[in-house]
Formats: sequence, C-alpha cells, structure tokens
Amino acid sequence: MFRMSESMDVRAPRLCHIRKVPGFDGYGFNLHAERGKPGQFIDKVDEGSPAAAAGVLGGDRIVEVNGTNVSLENHQQVVERIKAVPDEVVLLVVDFDTEAFYSERNIVVSATMPNVVMMETPRPPGHQSSNTVSGTYT
Repeated sequence: MFRMSESMDVRAPRLCHIRKVPGFDGYGFNLHAERGKPGQFIDKVDEGSPAAAAGVLGGDRIVEVNGTNVSLENHQQVVERIKAVPDEVVLLVVDFDTEAFYSERNIVVSATMPNVVMMETPRPPGHQSSNTVSGTYT
C-alpha cells in the first residue's frame, strides 16, 4: 500500500459528474479505444462543454461509469452505460500519470478512494434537480 504523502506528486482520480446543459448538444467529449491498450479513453473534450466544466480532459481513461468499473468492457458497453441515465453521467477518470502510478503498485482505482477529487458541471441558475445518477460514491 502507499502512503498519502507518497501520492502528493500524482494527480488524484477525478469523479466527474457531467450534466447536459441548455444550449449545448450532448456532453462534449469523444470516446475511443486505443489499439493494443485495454479500456476506453476520452479523445477530445469540446471547449465550453459540460464535460470540460466537470473536469474531463483529453487523454483520460474512463475507470467507472455511474459507479460501475468499465475497465474490461468494450466500446459499445461503455456507450450504453453513459446513455443509461438521461441528461447526466458520472465518470471516474484518470490521466496517464495517475494511471501509471496506481498500475505500478497494483492498486485498483475506484471512486471510494480517499483522494478522489469530485467535480461537476454547474447547474444552471434556478434549475431543479430531476434525475439522480445511481451508483455508490462515498
């Protein structure tokens, strides 16, 4: 196991709650798989998009979608999970350095880790909560 002081040089996993917003079509990111590399990755994040506002970055690997680990799922399965809840999704993502740090130590990244940074797309002013994304986030 690692000590928190050891992880200070590493960016923490990010739990990004992305909500669709009026005036923007979709979440604003492209999903892709890399040949010879397991997992699904964020290819591009549109400037000013809900995904950008929630802290998603190009090159991030998606670890969980709505509380479910998707590391071994194919592209279509991950897309279905992203679309499962209308208008919002929660992605646990890691950048290259963060993934390498935990992989080298055989640590499985999850939303329950104490150093996960939670980020979200701000709600528009006066917007009432409608859907709640299911999953376990503590």
